[in-house]
Amino acid sequence: MIGTRHNEGFSLIEVLASLMIFSFAIVGLARTGTMSARSVSALEEKTWAGIVADNHLVLARQQQTVPVKRSGEDEVMGQHFSWDLERFATQSPGFYRLEVRVHRVGDTQVLIQRTAFSAGHL
Repeated sequence: MIGTRHNEGFSLIEVLASLMIFSFAIVGLARTGTMSARSVSALEEKTWAGIVADNHLVLARQQQTVPVKRSGEDEVMGQHFSWDLERFATQSPGFYRLEVRVHRVGDTQVLIQRTAFSAGHL
């Protein structure tokens, strides 16, 4: 067996190639984790905004008179939300559409919008 060569490890190029592949995998996993955390945060914010919207629709349906338009601010779990509630007439007399939009305080982007209907003397 004269002239045969035995490989006793990895060459420098093989090590560099495997490090490059490993680094791409790590960067991809880190990016996925970051995007997942952002999605969870956005979902949590929309959930709290939905609770604010639902609360104001329930309150408006319980009142005898609802102004055509009103707005305000609420704090839920340390987050501050602005809301706008509007009342619209429908084709049926005494039947109204209530619409509420919730967004972050100081921001115009609507996080959630809910619609409900109410019958009565609004």
